Amino acid sequence: MKGAAGALLLGALAAGCAPERPCGAQLWYVDNGAADDVVAVGDWNGWDPAADPLEQIEPGVWAAALDLAPGDYAYQLRVDGLPQNDLQQPLLTVDPQTGAERSLLRVEGCAAPLLRPLRGELDEDGVGEASLEFLRGQGGPRLDADAVEVRTWDADRGAFGPPPAGQSLAPSADPATGAVRLRMAGLPPGKTRVEVRAADRAGATATATLELWSEPAWTTSGAPFSHEDQLIYQVMIDRFAAAAGPVHPEALQPGEIGARLGGDLAGVRRMLDAGWFSALGVTTLWLSPVQPNPEGAWPTAAGHLMEGYHGYWPTAPGGVEPAIGDEAELRALVAAAHRAGLRVLLDVIPNHVHEEHPWRQAHAGTGWFHEEQGCICGSAACPWAEAMEACWFADYLPDLDWSHPPARKAAVASIVALRADYDLDGLRIDAVPMIPRAGVRELVVALRPETAWPAPFLLGETFTGPGEHGPIRRNLGPHGLDGQFDFPLMWALRGFAAWGSLDAAGLERALADSAAAWQGAGATMSPFVGNHDVSRFLSEAAGDRTDAPWTDPPPQPEDDAPYAALVLAQALALTQPGAPVLWQGDELGLAGATDPDCRRPLPDPAALSAQQGWVLERVRRIGRARRCLDALRRGARLPLAAEGQVIAYLRDAEDGAPALIVANAGAAATRLQLQLPADLAADPDTWHRDVIEGRDLVVLGPGATLTLTVPGRSARLFVPATGTCAESP
Repeated sequence: MKGAAGALLLGALAAGCAPERPCGAQLWYVDNGAADDVVAVGDWNGWDPAADPLEQIEPGVWAAALDLAPGDYAYQLRVDGLPQNDLQQPLLTVDPQTGAERSLLRVEGCAAPLLRPLRGELDEDGVGEASLEFLRGQGGPRLDADAVEVRTWDADRGAFGPPPAGQSLAPSADPATGAVRLRMAGLPPGKTRVEVRAADRAGATATATLELWSEPAWTTSGAPFSHEDQLIYQVMIDRFAAAAGPVHPEALQPGEIGARLGGDLAGVRRMLDAGWFSALGVTTLWLSPVQPNPEGAWPTAAGHLMEGYHGYWPTAPGGVEPAIGDEAELRALVAAAHRAGLRVLLDVIPNHVHEEHPWRQAHAGTGWFHEEQGCICGSAACPWAEAMEACWFADYLPDLDWSHPPARKAAVASIVALRADYDLDGLRIDAVPMIPRAGVRELVVALRPETAWPAPFLLGETFTGPGEHGPIRRNLGPHGLDGQFDFPLMWALRGFAAWGSLDAAGLERALADSAAAWQGAGATMSPFVGNHDVSRFLSEAAGDRTDAPWTDPPPQPEDDAPYAALVLAQALALTQPGAPVLWQGDELGLAGATDPDCRRPLPDPAALSAQQGWVLERVRRIGRARRCLDALRRGARLPLAAEGQVIAYLRDAEDGAPALIVANAGAAATRLQLQLPADLAADPDTWHRDVIEGRDLVVLGPGATLTLTVPGRSARLFVPATGTCAESP
């Protein structure tokens, strides 16, 4: 094995000689040098521990080259006789006998050439370069330098085509090294999606895609966009806006909360063009599911009738629900968002379908679905903890069995197609823990092919209670999702700012617990104060009843206090590390009980109450400050104080422009003394101004002692007083 492993390693390091696509597979094991013996056992060798030892090629690094035919192979590594899964391998499978996870090795064919994008950069003037690598098929001819074609995405046609006039994407190629380069000029503001097709001298082709953004630099150092630069706005299309105006501006009648109310894709586009999202500092739109849903109404678990306005009952693997628009309107919305500098995430549903879905019609009883139709999630027969992966949300929502290869392949292919068909920048993955982790990994790998750059942002939903980090962490990491919603922090923010059940020290512990839970995962987590599945923060802060959404929905509060609490909570959520989420209506103070009352239509922006307008303006100030200041997006979070109901912390990117956040959830004003770090990178002569209320000024100097009086139920966000980040209220 030494020769094979060494040759493969040298081949991987070699350069300058028309690289060839490798055949078979290579396994790696890396440790601290403590192992004495590492072997691979799997399907290909009959699980024989003597068949495929790994060779130690340097201290702590083991490798083996395997000559395997294309296909999938279950396996494990045995390290000094103890079996373990391969941490270098993204894919998993499940042992049908024991139910235990095993690593899955996927061996690709090597006869055809491969085109691999490496990077791409554009400046805000639409000028830049991109580089790719052409790997010739095993034993095949070199790249044909004259057979490189470049096309761009045409949203009107929903297909790639020649670049428009005025846009230059000039390719060059070096057959000796396989290097392909694009020199680009004249690209428009926002996103350009590029397809590059190259061929070898025998005419065999390979294709790759790049997604390039022409936009201002995201940091003062000129760094490009990163996941933590996002502020995500959650749109439930039916409840957001209509083409002609607000959705259902009059009061809802009993039962209407479960019906379609008329929001559509054109309404989202109208609000985009009106600047609703830019005024909030939003960088990313999260759209509710767009696939067709059934006509008519269907009973909820409590017996109320509901329509598929929300999009979570798909009746087709692709396409667009006619009630919200069509494919052309969706592509036009995405293209308009891209021109405005906004990324777009689409909500996708891998766990289940509606009973009218063609998969259910064609494959009932064939292994595609968990057939225990009476096993309804959360029932006595099907407790969540015991039947998470097999239970049905309702008896008309068949649950896909991801252990069945045809079902899994169809589900993955449909989601990959949605991403490609609509030029999406990422996906929100619904009900993650209801899919086996092996299935999540399969989906992630399919959405991150080596022929595309960059990878989409994959944000998962794992609904948990207070302090429950483990189920969320399970699907993070280098081979998992890019991020998930921080539900434990949401509950802590409600305890601190809405219910008064958590003091500042408790909130600080919750923040530290979340940070520790995600540490090492490389994840970009999403803080938030509410979403479409929980009661509205405002009604919780008002102390209103929120458990009777159909029969006793809470009113809009008349008291100012809950609105102030909402601003405080948003100030905390939007200044945490990660990619925070604003749920439509929470930027302006919308009341609501639990689902479906938490999904009331967005009020007419021209007819907000004085209290709602007050909330909206302050959330806008916070969001714009976050978009503007590096410290609020990429800076470290440095706790300063957690006393009684007052919490204070810094965000510091070590660029001389830190931000200070102070929040008092108590009813009375509190005087607070803060000691700033001695090594704080800040100019002691620079004033910092509160952008939320626009009154207070402080100096954030290294080692300085600050004394602040913080009014009750209020938050302060101090940013440098000079420059655009301290925009006047």
